[in-house]
Parts: sequence; structure tokens; C-alpha cells
Amino acid sequence: MENTVISSSLEGTREGAMIDRDKWGAIASLLAQGVKKRAIAKTLGLHVQTVRKWLTQGGWKPYVRPPKKMVMDVFREWATVRLPQVGYNAKSLLDELKGRGYTGSYQQVKRFAQPLREERDRLEEATVRFETLPGQQSQVDWGTSIVPLGGRDVRVSFFVMVLGFSRRVFVQATLNEKVPTLLACHEAAFEHFGGRTREILYDNPKTIALEHNGQKVRLNPAFEDFARYWGYAPRLCWPYRARTKGKVESGVKYVKGNFLPGKVFESLDHLNRELLRWCLEVADRREHGTTHRIPAEAFAEESLVPTAGHPPYRLIELPHRTVATDCLVSYQTNRYSVPARLVGKTVELVVAGDVLSIYHQGERLAEHALHPGRFQMVMERAHYAELFKRRKPPPKSAPVIPWPEVEERSLAVYEELALAGGAR
Repeated sequence: MENTVISSSLEGTREGAMIDRDKWGAIASLLAQGVKKRAIAKTLGLHVQTVRKWLTQGGWKPYVRPPKKMVMDVFREWATVRLPQVGYNAKSLLDELKGRGYTGSYQQVKRFAQPLREERDRLEEATVRFETLPGQQSQVDWGTSIVPLGGRDVRVSFFVMVLGFSRRVFVQATLNEKVPTLLACHEAAFEHFGGRTREILYDNPKTIALEHNGQKVRLNPAFEDFARYWGYAPRLCWPYRARTKGKVESGVKYVKGNFLPGKVFESLDHLNRELLRWCLEVADRREHGTTHRIPAEAFAEESLVPTAGHPPYRLIELPHRTVATDCLVSYQTNRYSVPARLVGKTVELVVAGDVLSIYHQGERLAEHALHPGRFQMVMERAHYAELFKRRKPPPKSAPVIPWPEVEERSLAVYEELALAGGAR
């Protein structure tokens, strides 16, 4: 009985896990000789359950200590997303983790961050060498430099677009990087190349991305509308990984290092004329250091989407509008509806062609065809759905005012509806 008690106490211990390769060999050898499992256990000083367990496993396996659960594990999912946003800085991540209730050590955070930082570095090295198919992608970036212009030193911005396959480059000098300038430079590049790629890769300036935190991307409304108008897909670099657009980063350095040194310009127009000549006669004609091809020759295979004959994008910059209590905003004497929940809030208006788009915090919430007349209202029934739900039903004896089927309504109709809504 005493032996039984002692043997039973071995169950649930590490005995099975601690068997070495020699002892496993002894178990297998005795079993091959026809020795029973209990006899094997007695001979080797093991519990019979241990013998059965290892025979069931079918072979010897070394003991692996189960990983120790760390305090950091509770925050792992959040920290994985947040780490790139703080530049892979473990100290910054620690400060934010403490605000979320983290009680572990700085060393734990460093050990967590190190492999992710190393993976970031490997990916950055790989993306610099990433090549795209003909006509697939171009890359856009800005560079700035102090330039002798008209007898004085002026800070000039350089819009640079590089075609990913051929490496042809277009550069235009500007005095600002605002949205209208950005869009005009795009169209100048399309005209220069005679077409566009199917997608364009960008960094994350506010003129392009109002928000890009690794999970959510919110584009600037005017820029988003521009990309939709021209039919290409905008792509954004992962935050804090600008090297993913290494082709255009190299292009910006090339402009500064090859074109600008020692030059003086009479005016911005003179600068741009010289830039165009340099693009065509120098940048397009040299052997590219990565592809080892002449960009002008590789361009014959680029397969761009033609843009000739496509009217320029019409951007009308408008001041923000505050939505009136009747769910309407005004534009050029006419008024247009938005969802009722926006009453009292500020919205942005963007006009492209004959379409008025209305945005709130970067989200497009209404779109109307511009009305050709004056002092008219363009209303969408769905925008008033919430108001209709809140209204008490009129008494049975009250006349029912039908909602006109047409979208464009005169002020007289609106006044009639407003009067009906007042009796509640």
C-alpha cells in the first residue's frame, strides 16, 4: 500500500517531462522484449502512467518549459498597433502603457519592441528595392530648398513625380504645397507624361491624409475627389515608413544634387522652364543607377492610362458652411440638403464638375447635381428621415401634405413643408 501511495504522488509531477533520451530508449527496448508496462516502470523506477504516456507519444521529445505569462501580454494587441505610431520608441510606449494601467517593467517593453523594430528595418530595406509593373504605380513627394530667385533667396517647394517602372521624372517648382497647388502639379505631370499610372503612392501630409493611424485612413475630401475624378487609386505609405516610397525619395535627392547646385533663376517661370529642360535632356537620358536602363527608353513599355482630352479638374475652394436648422447649406444662391443629424455642425463643400459634395470631418455625407437655376432648393428625402420619425402623427382630420416626387423644389414648397412641421 505504501508503494502505491508513493507512486500515485508522482502523477501530475514533471517526471514524465523530465525523462531523458537514454531512459526513453530503455523503455522502448524493454517493451520490444515483451516486458509488461508495469514491470518496465518498476525496473526503471518510474510510475506506470509515465511509461504509458511516453509510449502513447510514440517517441522521445525534449522538455520545453511553457512560456511565462508576462504583464505585457494583456496590452500586446494595442501595443502592436501603437508602436509604429510612436516611432518604435520603447520609452514613449512605456509612458502610454502606464496610462492604460500597465504595471510591468521597462525591460518587458523593450523586449516586446525589439523584434517589431527589427522587422520594420528588414521591411524598409526590402521596400526600397521593390519594383512595380509597367503603368502600375508612380510616386509623389515634395522637397524644399532655398533657391536664388529674382535676386533674392526664396524657399521653393519641388513637386516630384517618378514613374515606378521606367523611372521617368517630372518636377515642378512652387511657392507653396497647398491643395490647389498639389492638384495642379498632378495635372501638369499627367500632361507631361501623356497619361497616368493606375495608382499613386504618397506620404501622409494633411493635404492628402487627414488621418492615417495604421487602422483608419481618412483622406482630405478635395484630394479624394480629385483622385476619383481622374480614376486612379491613391496609396499611402505606412506611417513612419517613408522609405516605402524610395523611388521618389531618390528623385528628390537627385533634383537637389544634380539640378540645383550653382544655378540662379530670374523668376519662378524661368526655374520651371529650366526644370522641364533638365527632366527631358538629363534625367530622362541618364542610365538609372538601380534599373541600369535609360528612363526615356524604358518609358516605351510604361503603358500609362491616357489622359489627353480629359478636362482639368475644377476645384472651387469654399468657406466652411454651418448647417441650418432646415438641414440645408447654401451655394451660389441655391440650397442643398444634408442629413438632419448635421444641423448646427460645420461641413465642407467641394465642387467637381457639375457635382457638389458635402463632407463632415472627412466623410462624404451628401452629393447633389448642381442646380442650373437660382434661389432653388435641392432636397433628398432620406436626409429628413430622422425628423419624420420624431414627429407625432397628425390628427386624422388634418390634411396630409404629400412630399413632392421631384428632387428640386421651389421655395414655396419648402415653406409649405416648414409650416406643416411647425404644428407639432
